[in-house]
Amino acid sequence: MNRPVVAIVRPFTSAAMVAPALREAGFSPVAVMDYTGPSLAPLHSSHDPGNYDAVINHHGDMAETVARLGGLKPIAVIPGVEAALRLAQECSDALAPEFSNVADLVDARRHKYLMHQALTDAGLPVPRQISTTDPEEVAAWIEREGLAGRDLVVKPPTSAGTVGVSRAPGGQGWRELFGAMLGTRDKLDVLAEEVLVQEMMTGTEYAIDTVSHDGRHSITDMIKYKRVPFGEGIAVYDCVEWLPYDTDAYGELIDYGLGALDAVGLRNWAAHTEIMMTPDGPRLLEVNARLAGAGNPAVTEIATGESQVTRIVDVCRGLGPQMPPGYTLRRNVMAVFLMSHSTGIVRNAEIYDQARDLPSYHSPVHVVGTGDHVDASTDLFASMTMGYIILAHEDAEQIYADRETIRKIENDLIVDPDPVESAK
Repeated sequence: MNRPVVAIVRPFTSAAMVAPALREAGFSPVAVMDYTGPSLAPLHSSHDPGNYDAVINHHGDMAETVARLGGLKPIAVIPGVEAALRLAQECSDALAPEFSNVADLVDARRHKYLMHQALTDAGLPVPRQISTTDPEEVAAWIEREGLAGRDLVVKPPTSAGTVGVSRAPGGQGWRELFGAMLGTRDKLDVLAEEVLVQEMMTGTEYAIDTVSHDGRHSITDMIKYKRVPFGEGIAVYDCVEWLPYDTDAYGELIDYGLGALDAVGLRNWAAHTEIMMTPDGPRLLEVNARLAGAGNPAVTEIATGESQVTRIVDVCRGLGPQMPPGYTLRRNVMAVFLMSHSTGIVRNAEIYDQARDLPSYHSPVHVVGTGDHVDASTDLFASMTMGYIILAHEDAEQIYADRETIRKIENDLIVDPDPVESAK
């Protein structure tokens, strides 16, 4: 008996978890690939061609790709990463339109300026921003908005994992950051054709992870970030804490997050929506129209027994209308990101073995080894060269205490300059 085919476009990072789950559920997973960018281990190492019954390579001819994929009669086409959105949209519109998102808003699901404009059009408050190629336009905008002397964020309009995101404290140095970014390609091979400048928000950062079906959004998990500054970088991940689905405590956050999905036309599949809860209320950081990265779904299953992966499978099974609005937090979970304040070779990764004796220690994820090259923890992809430790316990206070212990252990980390890099 033929198994129903489900296509995943650029199935990197957490999207790589979908294919094995689909296969186990009786589906035939197919990969659509067209990404050949830099050798970025946290991205490329997640892809296992053996998890797919077929691989369709897209070489730029959309009609040819749609014809080849269409020959497999897929019931659904799922985007794997941000860079897959347009290709996935066109394949889905042609072959599985009932599972498509709003085509006219595909750029609003990728380009952060257009994304925020879509929220404004929907009546949702957003941070003040400008996206341009002209620094003089930024200067005029700063003056017009009364932002002189205020902290600013400078970032590429289309990227991921906080790559390229910088801050200009007190507005100092924004021109230099702007000039250094414009026209360059980042480590994801994304070209900064414009530069986005925003007012810097303060508050607590959250993310809402969802799977949607026909415009109805099902929350699989909510997480709270703790980040620490690193040079000009905006976001070094310290830890991520999984939260209960509590509409009384987080109702404003939930309503805003789901409203953002509607505003950018996301009606189907996964999203990872990052929101800053400011003194003035929730403000969008970004909607990521894909699964949460860095292995988040696997950790969510530890916390809740479900995840974006399991609910994507449910949608493919025809159970989308039965998805619950939320989830049950079965135990307190935190992911503690290991950090390196320099780039080089790790000399004593065995110090992290001490964490195994902590009461809430659960498991390591890609934890660095002695002799490994690591990058300074300036963004999520750099953080993943260090890995993270999952803590899980019935008592949240125990998790907080164990996180502090890991940070004390980390004070002894030795990272020597890489002799290969030094010789360049």
